[in-house]
Amino acid sequence: MKNNSIIYQIFLRTATKEGTIKAAKKLLGHIADLGVDIVYLCPICEADDDPREELWSPRQRESGLGNPKNPYRIKDYFKIDEEYGADDDLKSFVKTAHRLGLKVILDLVYYHCGPNAVFIENNPDFIKRLPDGSPDCGEWNFPKLNYECAELCEYMWSNMEYFVREFDVDGYRCDVGDQVPLAFWREGRNRIERIKSDIIMINEGVKDEAISSGVFDANYYLWGFERGMGRLDEVIGSMTMPTKRIIAFENHDTSSDAYDNRMEKQYGKNVCDAMLAVIFTMGNVPFIYNGNEIADSGRHSLWNNRFYGKNLCIDWSEAVTESGRERVSLIKKLAEIYHNFPAVNSGTIEIICYADDLIAYKRSYGKQTVIVAANLKRTGAELSMDSEGFEEIISNNVIIENCSDLTLGDGGFIVLCREI
Repeated sequence: MKNNSIIYQIFLRTATKEGTIKAAKKLLGHIADLGVDIVYLCPICEADDDPREELWSPRQRESGLGNPKNPYRIKDYFKIDEEYGADDDLKSFVKTAHRLGLKVILDLVYYHCGPNAVFIENNPDFIKRLPDGSPDCGEWNFPKLNYECAELCEYMWSNMEYFVREFDVDGYRCDVGDQVPLAFWREGRNRIERIKSDIIMINEGVKDEAISSGVFDANYYLWGFERGMGRLDEVIGSMTMPTKRIIAFENHDTSSDAYDNRMEKQYGKNVCDAMLAVIFTMGNVPFIYNGNEIADSGRHSLWNNRFYGKNLCIDWSEAVTESGRERVSLIKKLAEIYHNFPAVNSGTIEIICYADDLIAYKRSYGKQTVIVAANLKRTGAELSMDSEGFEEIISNNVIIENCSDLTLGDGGFIVLCREI
């Protein structure tokens, strides 16, 4: 994966009212125009439709939508769920994405499977079992896969090869990757690299070994506001490590769990804008959840589709509102900065200020220095720092006096640059 890649997540059930691969393909031109490099599709394999609620995850039951199909409870790893379309739809999606300069990665759900996974009856050792012989279903009520079984490993490796070989996908985001043996992922990467050398592998986890081992290109990591600045400590800490982390303020999980109180509603557009400025300039891998680019605030759900929930999807009419147009413009500018300023995507970091939801840092690479300051709250903040000789690249709701005194309003942020 290139050092300055930007990822856009498409969760098919919320991305369009149809919820299909064919409908999502129409968004690819828009996504490419944002400056995105990689499109990440949430699971598209056939989901288990077992209606017994005791076999559903707690979140699935609590959603109140009654949909037995959880995209992360797979029944058949080699079949595209008819809800999303057919093989030709995925082939056309990937081909169109490639023509637009976009890579496509799929979501691999290899930690667990559905209770009626097609291989269980003939291969009982493919799943972990309790002492009484019943499936070990873990916290989500899904059978855990057994990687001590060599035949299971071969089966899953062949699945990794299948989508690269038959659909020309460019790699995978690996769900709960930290809980699957690293040795399994290492061999899987080796095998798919024989088919496509520039493969992308992203781990959902935080283990530094996943990256330092060369098995994964980045750790899929979520920051968000729910734990405030406290979790930002970990993000900042990652800057001193030989790893890459993907950070974002929303994804399919957090937007689903928020119900009617999405980030845009909780914190307002300005603070979300400031969050994006941090996400794109801290040197991690920027991540856009579908709809973030138009300040979408409607309810999303993992269990919504055209049969259940129905209208819990992006309202694309927001794109033509003032806030939607402003957000699109911001994303494009931040993508341009991330791609073209080496201090932003590869430089060292020096923290200037980090307290009370106010953060400022300096990033340097060669002769280039970039300073970023962001106020991640709705009330104003003041900051003193030397910005003499720096040129403003982008800002919102910030006043600078005497090249050193900054007043940052609601969600105020600024990005400055100096070339020596």
